[in-house]
Amino acid sequence: MGRSRRLRRTALATALATALAGLAGCAGYMFGRPAAVPGNGPHGMPQPTATQIAVGANPNPRGPQVDPFVAQLRPRRAAVAENPYGWLQDVRSSKTRHWLLVESRVTRKALDAIAQRAWIMRRLEQLQRGGLRGASNDVVVSHVLYLTPDGVRLPMEVLHRRGLALDGNQPTLLSVYHSTGKPAARLLQPFVLVWLEMGGVYARAEVRNGLAKVAAPKGAGKAPDRSIALGDLFSAAQSLIDDHYTRRARLGLYGRGFGGLMAGAAITQRPEFFGAALPTGTWAEYRQIASGSCFPPTLIVAAGHDGDFRPWRGYELAAALQAQQLCGHPILLRVASDEGAGEPVREARERTADELAFAAKWLGARVPGSSP
Repeated sequence: MGRSRRLRRTALATALATALAGLAGCAGYMFGRPAAVPGNGPHGMPQPTATQIAVGANPNPRGPQVDPFVAQLRPRRAAVAENPYGWLQDVRSSKTRHWLLVESRVTRKALDAIAQRAWIMRRLEQLQRGGLRGASNDVVVSHVLYLTPDGVRLPMEVLHRRGLALDGNQPTLLSVYHSTGKPAARLLQPFVLVWLEMGGVYARAEVRNGLAKVAAPKGAGKAPDRSIALGDLFSAAQSLIDDHYTRRARLGLYGRGFGGLMAGAAITQRPEFFGAALPTGTWAEYRQIASGSCFPPTLIVAAGHDGDFRPWRGYELAAALQAQQLCGHPILLRVASDEGAGEPVREARERTADELAFAAKWLGARVPGSSP
């Protein structure tokens, strides 16, 4: 028995010494200054460890930027899956720049091989040099209301050339926006006019933004706010099919800004619904693709530098879709220069020609005079 007591005392002393040593090793976190942080976060900012954040020793005092759309979609206490493509957020790193270079080479080769692109480029140049006069003479603009899942009617504009056959088989591009109180952008721009000249239909639908609260229809229970914007988008798309403009294989999504992020979200949720997509990226909530699928042919256009539009949303979407793609449809990333007022006219025309050529190839639009 004496031998047993001595063994127990020895084990207890060893355990106590080990605990004290561990406490001393943690002193940097618990009692002193936080230890140096290994590695860097986005844009070279120090990335705190979980322990440092827990003890209020975050070396980066600036608070995180929370996208209100994402905040509405994901409960505050929900676990966030690890982002394997987070390194793409450091747009200036050599690793990201190399990845973008490789992506750009693949995309450029694919877009240059599209036969319609040459005509599209010439026609855009004609229109941008003052050829808009008379180009919209035979354009029909229909102002309609589509029905959302919870019974609300929202406006949508549908444009096509006069005499278009409503046979449910027309190449169609849908773009969405949410009301901001400002006048909507002009519809009859070269992008839309060229698409209509190729026999396409262009639709622009209003959707409610992710924070809107809508009463659920009777007997339907509580409608989750997080599904409002996407539910509206899918309803607008289905109305184009129901009204015999198009079918799923010939229906594409297109957008810039909010519309471009919504397009990215839509194809991750229901990839079978669309024949092609031209998004700019998507929110983090929709980048988490649980399993592989056959995503539609997708051309993501994002800036090549850091800025207000957070171009890595497009980079991460491209990487996620490419990793999960289970069929031969291309997932391409086109790196553009500044968009908007700062974008050179020639570069804007090149970008627009690439977008229209990609949509034409995969949705079946044809240049005037070409054979079916």
